[in-house]
Amino acid sequence: MTLHTSQPSRLPQSERLARVRLARSSQIGPVTFRRLLEQFGAARTALDALPDIARKSGVKRPIVIATRQDTIAEIESALALSAKPVIWGDPEYPPALAAIEDAPPYFYVLGDAGLLTRPTIGIVGARNASLGGCQFARRLARELAQAGYSVVSGLARGIDGAAHLGALDAAAHGTGTTIAVVAGGVDVIYPREHADLHGRIAQTGCIISEMPPGLKPQARHFPRRNRIISGVSQGIVVIEAGRNSGSLITARMAAEQGRDVFAVPGSPTDPRAAGPNSLIRDGAVLCDSIDAILNVIGQAPAIRQFDAPIHTFNNDTRPAPATNTAYNLDAILDSLLRDQALENTTNTEDADKIAANPAQTGGLARISSSESNTSNGNDPAQTLFDLLSAAPIAIDSLIRASKLPASTISTLLIELELSGRVERHPGNRVSRIAN
Repeated sequence: MTLHTSQPSRLPQSERLARVRLARSSQIGPVTFRRLLEQFGAARTALDALPDIARKSGVKRPIVIATRQDTIAEIESALALSAKPVIWGDPEYPPALAAIEDAPPYFYVLGDAGLLTRPTIGIVGARNASLGGCQFARRLARELAQAGYSVVSGLARGIDGAAHLGALDAAAHGTGTTIAVVAGGVDVIYPREHADLHGRIAQTGCIISEMPPGLKPQARHFPRRNRIISGVSQGIVVIEAGRNSGSLITARMAAEQGRDVFAVPGSPTDPRAAGPNSLIRDGAVLCDSIDAILNVIGQAPAIRQFDAPIHTFNNDTRPAPATNTAYNLDAILDSLLRDQALENTTNTEDADKIAANPAQTGGLARISSSESNTSNGNDPAQTLFDLLSAAPIAIDSLIRASKLPASTISTLLIELELSGRVERHPGNRVSRIAN
């Protein structure tokens, strides 16, 4: 399957800079950004009109226009990192992402921006994933990459990291690639143990973010990242996710954007299976292999939009005639309210959960110097237990995944077995005991 895109002429540099300024101005969300371009034709004209719009609209919070100097400084800091801005209207802007209501006005790319117009499948899931879940994610990503798809995920611990590694496995043999969408700046490595993975993706794939370079991720950034993951994807696969996790928010966004949602079922006794199992009950496609994905993508009418241009940019930056000022103002006010509603929805449904439970959802209010390499602090027994699921797994695999000495694994398994949390199986395998 080939994703065809139109090749519009590149915007003048002055207009590109004006679009970044407009997007960085306070109160201007993605919906309002697009509405202003529709109304005024050019970001430069919209910037000139903002003071009058603010005065006539009576908005409670003032609209502060981003300065030219600050905007240039932000872009230059990205260029110094070998990252480039992809701005609404650029030929590199993914048409699939442009088709969603709240597409980012611009974002930064570290790596090959050309990969963003390739057919893409998203894989998301739990950060405290089981070893079996990570193995499945890695194998599925490798097979998707070998089939010609880019694999996109969020560069988090657990399922995300496994998905990126699987795509890189295929890339090492000449096929496939991976895209990481991050919540902080493209140069900010989080979690810290993914430093090597971050570098490999930047070299052979790409890392994207709508946040400025150097910005550390905050809880409210993760929902915004999630809608980009689903927005660039033809479908989203959810592997191990809690019922109230950010991965399920991503799945919901994907469904609202007209993408297919796939879910990998799990044991009803494992809390990490609650999310995928509930998605399947609600109509998601049960995914137990790559065939489940390829069969649906080949058949679903909703995905045929990827076989033809689904968005073309109007790069005529001449000012649009405003024949009905009242109508124009009402439309802009509607977009301001819509942006506020979208912000409030993501904050209440996802960011609050992230702040309340960063280990489960992967969000963080800030990155502290005491951050551990695992999501379970310094408790090796809990770390080992989190790698287990109801499906038996080889002890040798646990040793490799946990990076703990074999003697330590043996001792911990005995403790978990005596406490009634783990049972042994033939073939030197172990599993969780169902509650």
